[in-house]
Amino acid sequence: MEKSLELFAENGFESTSVQQITERCGISKGAFYLYFKSKEELIHSLIDQFMTGILKELEQVVSDDQPKDELLYNFIYTSLGELQQQSNYAKFFLTEQVLTFNKDLFQRMQNYMNMFNSIIFSIVKRQFDQANPNMYLDIVFTINGLIKSYSELLLIGNYKVDLNLLCRSIVEKVTLIAEQATIQFVTPDYLSHINQTPTYSKEQLSELITTIQQEIQDDELVGESLQLLKEHLHEPKLSSVLIEGLLKNIKENEQCKWCAYLYKKYLHKEK
Repeated sequence: MEKSLELFAENGFESTSVQQITERCGISKGAFYLYFKSKEELIHSLIDQFMTGILKELEQVVSDDQPKDELLYNFIYTSLGELQQQSNYAKFFLTEQVLTFNKDLFQRMQNYMNMFNSIIFSIVKRQFDQANPNMYLDIVFTINGLIKSYSELLLIGNYKVDLNLLCRSIVEKVTLIAEQATIQFVTPDYLSHINQTPTYSKEQLSELITTIQQEIQDDELVGESLQLLKEHLHEPKLSSVLIEGLLKNIKENEQCKWCAYLYKKYLHKEK
């Protein structure tokens, strides 16, 4: 996965072949296809690894026990800090057009962006509670726009970025807008997009778990937890407390974070 990212950053997704990836890794094509059915499936795994890693960090730095006046700074610092540390990921996700051309990849990224926007919306409600509530969604878009624009500076190899100064600068601008802006553009119905959950059927979720089980064979706890969760899909008999424990077990594994998220959303939908 790391070597493929290097190649994607150098040549672009479409111009990089499986042959080039295997040569860079020093493995055979057969070995590649033991793990991924296609280059597109590799991209799915890259997206999950990168995005779930950031989301896990963000959930910690904006938790309820954090001072409310530091929430936005913590969010921006963590988001841009991850992009800065993982520049190959940043270059790929910020510049690669295949994410918009491929319907499945686009939907996957959109699901993650909804999760990001949901976190930002919770920050706005807590940190800028004195602002006009009608402006909350416009403030969310302001934060998104500033982060995306300034993140391009991280892609310039010889440009020195003072991350602390950049984050304080963005927070200052957002604060001014939150205090002064009065013209609402984004309407409340956009919340339905933020709260939209991925549509995975029981069969699709079961198939996803099976695929992960085949890839993870050296972690007994995660393997057993996945099996119990899969069985519960077809014959519900586990308590909610036990399910939460099983989901916590698998969330510790990078390859299972997306699955855990989908599973939780599926159970919520079934209620």
